[in-house]
Amino acid sequence: MREIKTVTILGANGAMGSGSAGVIAAFGGAKVHMLARDVEKAKQGIEAAVASVKTDTIRARMIPGSYDADLEKAVAESDWVFELVAESYEVKEPINTRIAKARRPGTIVSTVSSGLSIGRLAKAYDEDGQKHYYGTHFFNPPYKMILCELVTHSGNDKKVTQALGEYLDKVLGRAVVYTNDTPAFAGNRIGFQLMNEVAHFAEKYADKGGIALMDEIMSGYTGRAMGPLATADFVGLDVHKAIVDNIYDNTKDEAHETFKLPGYFQKLIDAGKLGMKSGGGLTKVVKHADGKREKFVYNIKTGEYDPYPKFDIPFIKEARQKIKDSDYKGAMDVVKKASGFEADIARYFISRYISYSLSLVGEVVDTKENTDGAMGFGFNWVPASAFVDFLGGPKETIKLMEQSKIPVPKLLKDAKEGKKFYELGDKLDARSLFKG
Repeated sequence: MREIKTVTILGANGAMGSGSAGVIAAFGGAKVHMLARDVEKAKQGIEAAVASVKTDTIRARMIPGSYDADLEKAVAESDWVFELVAESYEVKEPINTRIAKARRPGTIVSTVSSGLSIGRLAKAYDEDGQKHYYGTHFFNPPYKMILCELVTHSGNDKKVTQALGEYLDKVLGRAVVYTNDTPAFAGNRIGFQLMNEVAHFAEKYADKGGIALMDEIMSGYTGRAMGPLATADFVGLDVHKAIVDNIYDNTKDEAHETFKLPGYFQKLIDAGKLGMKSGGGLTKVVKHADGKREKFVYNIKTGEYDPYPKFDIPFIKEARQKIKDSDYKGAMDVVKKASGFEADIARYFISRYISYSLSLVGEVVDTKENTDGAMGFGFNWVPASAFVDFLGGPKETIKLMEQSKIPVPKLLKDAKEGKKFYELGDKLDARSLFKG
């Protein structure tokens, strides 16, 4: 792989395009062609890129342009073409046809996609082009979220993959996770499995607190800064649907049925209630005349919004206090020993998360460190392997899974007792991801 001195960004005015361009220009020192539908939008992308990395020094290296007027010329002089246009084959494939005609041999071309087939997209290119075509799934916002899922396909060259991975890591400061070309790759496949199944449980327990209850049970003491359903609201219910539908249609693993979109999600989507970006979805915030803000939550049974409730669940309070005291194993001991249906749900989802993460090793990734990195760096969730250690090791974790009737992955069955299971500790301190 040749040195990357010039980069073309396609989709420069979007949040991901501008944010990624800022990282490339600031850390990589590259000249960046910023292309959008028109030059004014490209100029807006430059301003957003500068703001994202908080330095004006990159502005001089960024050149605005449009797809119609500037794509071929920009691609022809680029060492890397980074495509971030809309998430559909109908948009990406025609762009790839144009890139393929203009690119020089040896030029890297990559796409940001949350789950489209990289192998299919690579078919627009000749043998050299396929060798140099990748998925580079940056997470948003790129300056703060350092994960990059580097997605390979059968036409790639291992030496190019290694060189690109080193560039993303050492030059751009990405936490690189290597994944195979499978639906939703690693992070989204694991993350949206949990989110979507939690959404089903919210419907099952609609008369006990529904959406709000499930986010309380799966709150910070279970290793995430934001509840799973709050995350779905943040991402957008339409985006959530696109990801889980893709996984449901194209995978057949043991968690297959959990990827069915809940009916109330579709109802909200049909009503244009897509989450935070539309002013409300699973929750909404109302500003009253006196300036005070009040949070409401969607009632699955009535279709109305109720005031967001407060809960008093003793074992959760106890676990949170343990985490505040930096006693992470103690917090998991509380969860393991607690009684009541809320504790059963917490144990079920902790078990499910560990099981599903580890079950993807071999199919989606080659090592558990890749799924751990995807969840830690991409979602800010405590990685599955770290949970194994916090729960007391493989035997204790297997016991929890068996009690919750969750499949035990072979990787866990084969693990040696008494040896640390989590191996990213020097790169990612899992303890910092718990919230008391």
